[in-house]
Amino acid sequence: MLRKIKYVIFFYVCMCVSSAFALGTVTIMTDSSMNIAMSQLARDYSSRHNVVVNTSYASKQAQQSQISEGGAADILVTPESGWIEELKTQGLVDVYSQIAVAKNRLALVAPVTSPLSNFDGDNFPTTQLIMQFSWEPSFVVANPETLIEGGYTREALRNLGASNDLEEYTLYIKQLAQMYSMVKNQGMYGIFFYSSTIGRSGIRVLGLLPENSHKPIEYSAAAIAGDNMDEARKFLKYVQSKEAKRILENNGFTVK
Repeated sequence: MLRKIKYVIFFYVCMCVSSAFALGTVTIMTDSSMNIAMSQLARDYSSRHNVVVNTSYASKQAQQSQISEGGAADILVTPESGWIEELKTQGLVDVYSQIAVAKNRLALVAPVTSPLSNFDGDNFPTTQLIMQFSWEPSFVVANPETLIEGGYTREALRNLGASNDLEEYTLYIKQLAQMYSMVKNQGMYGIFFYSSTIGRSGIRVLGLLPENSHKPIEYSAAAIAGDNMDEARKFLKYVQSKEAKRILENNGFTVK
């Protein structure tokens, strides 16, 4: 009997100790253009606040299903403001938690060995690019169906008057890693989110596309409705801190 009592006391003490040292958890969903920056933010926040931060860079369709079905998701970070508004109307996000996170740009990217000079943004080098293509498809852009930057790229090329001239040379790619491989290893050219070019070897940025050539690339974040909104709001507050803004800027984003 005494042994049983001791066992119960020991079990109770262990449970109390375990609870005292239990870590909070927050799961963040965003797209591939923010994967490096978000990974750094997650590590920094985790070390500062003793919280486990999980990140997801799945497709929008997969993330939409996870949010709708009540899966593990606490925060959504996206440049698609319309998506957050849609989730608001469905009651799936905390309408008071939305914050502006950062801005991005579109960049024209070349292989590091390219002979082309940098351009100033206002004069997109359509003719110079075509001269490099040797009459073969050598211009890679993101497929709008799978990569968010694809829609911005299509709009920018159209407004710059370059889409028709470049169309026969254009390849629409579904995966970001494949796009970079084609630029680095096959000598092609392409348009990427500027943040996605940071730290990449074998490529160089020829210039940034004019911001007025496409709708603003502005990332917003909101807490997803659920039991973990308090932890989500704490992370959103951190994103607005000087430390978090420094990480975003170091990864090619613009912050206020």
